[in-house]
Amino acid sequence: MEPLHTPRSYTVVGQLDRYTLGQIVEACTQFQSETVHKDPIHVTAHFLRATNIGPAEVRVSVQKIGKNFTNLSADLTQGGHTKLTSHLIFGDLTPVPGGIPRSLAPPSPYARRLPLSNHPSAGIRDRIRHTWKFHSLLSWSLDRTILARNATRSQTRADTEIIGGGGAEWGAWCELTRTDDEIKPSSIPFFGDTFHSLPVLLPGSEPASQGASDCWFPTVTMTVEFKARIPSSQDYASRTVGLYCESRFLTDPHGRHNAHVEVWTAPSAIGQGKLEAGWRDKQYCIAVVEQMALTLSIDLNHRQGNRDKVISKL
Repeated sequence: MEPLHTPRSYTVVGQLDRYTLGQIVEACTQFQSETVHKDPIHVTAHFLRATNIGPAEVRVSVQKIGKNFTNLSADLTQGGHTKLTSHLIFGDLTPVPGGIPRSLAPPSPYARRLPLSNHPSAGIRDRIRHTWKFHSLLSWSLDRTILARNATRSQTRADTEIIGGGGAEWGAWCELTRTDDEIKPSSIPFFGDTFHSLPVLLPGSEPASQGASDCWFPTVTMTVEFKARIPSSQDYASRTVGLYCESRFLTDPHGRHNAHVEVWTAPSAIGQGKLEAGWRDKQYCIAVVEQMALTLSIDLNHRQGNRDKVISKL
């Protein structure tokens, strides 16, 4: 299909895969800023090649403009190669007043509640892996109640019939450390890719966990569905979100596994605020992120990075 408008390009600074989709969302948000469809609704991305620190270009094209949605396509290129290709849907997340309610929210028993166990004021900051280059820009407090459920699964008796189940869970309050940072729509793909992968969560007794600490888990595909706008009210933290991840499948070849990540609002920063009655029902899910990733040797990541390294000219 031919684009309805001339494609527009944006120059960005390419870094790691967990950043690049956010750069596409930011470029497309700028592209849509003067239209009636300002809010990202859904993003589908395919990561074709690993990105490197250095200049990159995002090329945005309009595929369709409708009454409720605008469909865009966007590619991120670096060093003459397309590194990421994506399709985005933009719309308007303003709630529609009146009419039949089409939302599930508390106190409905069918509404999804915040899956994290504790208020962030009770959180203790945990160390983030130093191999993650962004570790100084982020802090988190792990949900040990959720992590303990993974250990419980390994104790299930072999002669017990299991219906459904399987996989592992992870959860944390996650926070940007710089006081001038703020959570934006373009931050959501980053948060949705910040968790411990399924092979890492498995206990040492599980054969599939062997060598996981020396592995790289590149994302192959990712989808992001924005459920609501990021809050601007002082009733919510501006730099903190709740993250809940569940992964159910790990299969050969290449240790392919899935991840379902929910990004939630937070009532306060980690270690701050106070516990108030009804705080949990006031939190809402900002976005749901799904991805397919691989389990590969970290050496492959290093070799690929050296081969595709971008040389910047000052």
